[in-house]
Amino acid sequence: MKQRKRNAAFWMKGFAWLLLAMFLFTIISRAADALTVAKVSVAGPSSRKLQYRVSVEGRIEKNREISVLTCPELLVKSIRVSEGQRVKKGDTLAKLDQASIMEQIDKLEDEKRSLELEDEAAEANRQQEQKSRQKELARAKEDYAWLKKKNQMALAHAKDELEKAKEKVKKQKRKLNGQGEDSVEALRAAAEEKREAYHALKESSRTEERAAKRAIEDALPEQVSDNSMAIHQISIKNLNKQLQKLLEVKKKDGKVSAPRDGVITGIFAAVGQKTADSGIFNMTDDRAGLRFVGQLLAGDAKFVSTGDIVTIHAAGREEEVSVTSLEMDESQEFIKVTALLPAKGFSLGETASANIVQESENYSCTVPLAAVYQGDNTSYVYLVQKEDTILGEQEVARKMEVKVLEKNGSYAALETGVLDSESRIIADTDRAIESGDRVRLKEEKG
Repeated sequence: MKQRKRNAAFWMKGFAWLLLAMFLFTIISRAADALTVAKVSVAGPSSRKLQYRVSVEGRIEKNREISVLTCPELLVKSIRVSEGQRVKKGDTLAKLDQASIMEQIDKLEDEKRSLELEDEAAEANRQQEQKSRQKELARAKEDYAWLKKKNQMALAHAKDELEKAKEKVKKQKRKLNGQGEDSVEALRAAAEEKREAYHALKESSRTEERAAKRAIEDALPEQVSDNSMAIHQISIKNLNKQLQKLLEVKKKDGKVSAPRDGVITGIFAAVGQKTADSGIFNMTDDRAGLRFVGQLLAGDAKFVSTGDIVTIHAAGREEEVSVTSLEMDESQEFIKVTALLPAKGFSLGETASANIVQESENYSCTVPLAAVYQGDNTSYVYLVQKEDTILGEQEVARKMEVKVLEKNGSYAALETGVLDSESRIIADTDRAIESGDRVRLKEEKG
């Protein structure tokens, strides 16, 4: 009996040691399996649009700047604003000295009066000269008419005397009937003298009349081109405009006001100095708003187009606006991105960023980008498939070639037909794997 008990105890101990050994080997086997078999997570194909996000850093700038003008040569008494200050339409920006305004008004009025007096004197001289010319012309015309009449009478008398002399010659010739030629010759000589006197008188009359006509022409008013009065009128017109502006400044008690709501961007006057011909202030115009200007890498230009909606972030504020322009810089490395902003809500000169989101077309088969591997001119994924092995049914990784249509930083769009909704694609693994390797899903326990 004792021997049987000892044998039973021996076998019980041996069996216990066997169970312990089996337990240890199981633990060791599981540990070894855990060390050699990759743990993976899987994902199935899904439908989505690929998104591309681009961030552009930049600043808030003025979109349009206007000048605040006033009359030149006026003494600045006070400046009421500083650069960067926001003002409203009608706010007083500066005040000008009233004494200097009156001084300029008096100066311009004196200049205007001087030109008017010169024009009055010139007009009086012109009228006096015109009257004198008219008198000379009238006298020249009278002299010409008298001379012409006198010459006509003298020529008529000389012609009559010539005709009488000719008639005497004829009568004498008939009377003598060929005898006493000496007396006929004497009469003929007298007639010739009459003819010569007549022609001499005729020629002298023509000479005298031509001289009288020249006297008339000389007495005609001269067509002198004198633009001095027209030039003076232009100067007087400009002086009147300047005076009107000065009178308006005087009426406002020398105050220079903001023409629009905006921000002061430049001050070009100082207290105690006189204003120049250019503007006294520069300021933005709220009606035109502000603008965001940033630089985008040229390689990212494909993600942005004019008219795209972007989100501008600045100091905790944000605004959705559209891209108004894209411009390549000289280096061709960056793209200047401009977007218009409302004037209120942003500060001139502050830094800001623009977030741009672009979406592709909708793809029916997309997978995590980490699941896609690159080979020699090929792309592939690993699928988890159940297969019968000597160890029983196991999860095995199998390589599957795919065609990538498009990808972003997170997902890849694949050509349809290779994968289906039941496909289990390895999206993450704790170690390198190859086709045919056993794998374990991370979600499984034990």
